[in-house]
Amino acid sequence: MKKFLLLGLLTTCVTMLFTSCGPSKETVLLYATSEEERIEYMQAKLDEKFPDYNIIIQYSGTGALVSKLQGEKTNTDCDIVLELEANNMELLLSENPNFFADLKEYDFNKFTPAAKSYGHTKYAPAVMTYGAFVINKKVLEDHSLPVPQTYEDLLDPKYKDLITMPNPKSSGTGYLFYNGVVSVLGEEKALEYFSKLDKNIKEYTSSGSAPIKATDRGEIAIGLAMLWQCVEYKKNNADLDYTFLDYGAPSNLYVMAMINGHETRPAVREVWEYIYNEMNQDQLEKFCPDPIYINQKPVDPLYPTDVPAIDMKGLFDPSYKQNLLDKWKL
Repeated sequence: MKKFLLLGLLTTCVTMLFTSCGPSKETVLLYATSEEERIEYMQAKLDEKFPDYNIIIQYSGTGALVSKLQGEKTNTDCDIVLELEANNMELLLSENPNFFADLKEYDFNKFTPAAKSYGHTKYAPAVMTYGAFVINKKVLEDHSLPVPQTYEDLLDPKYKDLITMPNPKSSGTGYLFYNGVVSVLGEEKALEYFSKLDKNIKEYTSSGSAPIKATDRGEIAIGLAMLWQCVEYKKNNADLDYTFLDYGAPSNLYVMAMINGHETRPAVREVWEYIYNEMNQDQLEKFCPDPIYINQKPVDPLYPTDVPAIDMKGLFDPSYKQNLLDKWKL
């Protein structure tokens, strides 16, 4: 009798334990190269939309994310690649054409012709980013230096140790500027240019957002950064401004995709469709208004609408990018 009573009590306790905890939430894992501010915003939106799912946005630098996906292949725990350079997506597809789920059932006509120019449906546009030079006016004034007007101005020895650039081998932002100069000058002259610029570079950062943060703190005078970050940081620091210099603004296209086979999970598809149909445009209009949607408009009236864009080369060619990175020795 005592044995049955004890067994009954144990069963009741276990039942109460699981009932109080409730069923475990299904996890949807996203890999992204997005900046911290945007990841926080998107995480909050996803948590609000899907309280019954455990949604995780895992940040990784561009180079690290590509290596991670190459190593994990389709066995990855990742369900959705939220943001990765188009040429890196092409690299992954060149290694495995079935790496990503086909998106042919989704409407691509809402995207601008430039954003959907790659001509297949294995990934969708996520964000078009432009680069700009963020300037700390106070640091320049303290050194009695003018705001640079041209790329050549940056080579002047008076800017020594006052410039910070993300490393193109680890940062999509760094590669954006590197390829921008190559697109204007050609490969040989661009390499000569960066070799000269190196004498004035205080640090090559692994993170694309590190230069603007250092400029914001007054540690340097000039940082190579994303345009949307320049606009945001300028609001909170009167010492900051930004410029495009004479060549214009470099740009890059980042895209999103579902890992092949993972689209069969209802939770993954629900999250994907919310991102694709609503959340991505919402966060772009707030943070990165450079248009990829036909009807996209910036929420922020301070965001420039007349960005002088460089005609970028090799946006969908992984071999083009790898060739440039192999030649980067700084």
